[in-house]
Amino acid sequence: MTRSLLPLLMFTACGPKKEVAPAPPPVGWHAEEGWKGQCYFPPDFDELESTGGISARKMARQKALEEQLTQWRGQRQDGVEFVSSLADDVETVLLGRPEQIEAVSRKNLELCKQVMGAGAPLDEWSAWLRALPDKLTAGECLVPFTYTLFDYLEITGGWQLSVPLCAGNTAEIVATQADRYRITQGGDWMNVTGQPGVPPEDYPCTKEGCVPGMLIGRFVTEDGVEEIFPIGVTTTYTAPRHGTLSISINDNTWYDNTWYKSGGLEDHTGITISPPGAE
Repeated sequence: MTRSLLPLLMFTACGPKKEVAPAPPPVGWHAEEGWKGQCYFPPDFDELESTGGISARKMARQKALEEQLTQWRGQRQDGVEFVSSLADDVETVLLGRPEQIEAVSRKNLELCKQVMGAGAPLDEWSAWLRALPDKLTAGECLVPFTYTLFDYLEITGGWQLSVPLCAGNTAEIVATQADRYRITQGGDWMNVTGQPGVPPEDYPCTKEGCVPGMLIGRFVTEDGVEEIFPIGVTTTYTAPRHGTLSISINDNTWYDNTWYKSGGLEDHTGITISPPGAE
């Protein structure tokens, strides 16, 4: 009887062992064996939201940003320190785009591991941080047109003003009509509507609606595409893409342009650029 139980006991004793559950990934400051310093390990943001709600996720984002900033600014005394303006610029961008903190913290951990674990120089980490603000804001328009601008028209130079417009922004451009000038010595006096005639080929605006001496506009997109259009006394322009708006008169020489004078007073055309309906 004893002999027959022995194989069973041996089989039971040598049976498969229970698998030990792997340790959960670290969260917070942590260093593996042999590292020269610690890196910040961000939490699993999806899991945090599933257990604690969106507020827990938002709090974890803020903490991750604050912890990384201490290292970027050299406050952890671990040999890592970047130019203070880099950390400030990244912080400013991320505070306005907190959802981006999650991906940034994961990439930051990857670069930190290369430095702390593999002994890599700080060059790649620094270059990534320097490029981060432009990368995170690529395609965004940071200066929407929401204000009113007033200036006087220059007739002795080329394009003036550089008004930023976001794609879809509409600018209403209005000029005073009573003020007069001429664009050739001894020529006719005119206002911003210009003088009748076909503009020479070397004038800035030769498209339909443009005449010599009239007020014209130019819009240049961020990638350099230019559009020139007639304005006259007033027009509205809607930006097709992000870019800048400028104004000028339709002329190709400036030295002989003069304002009308009467009784010691000299005319000066006023220009107002504002969103439609602005007071």
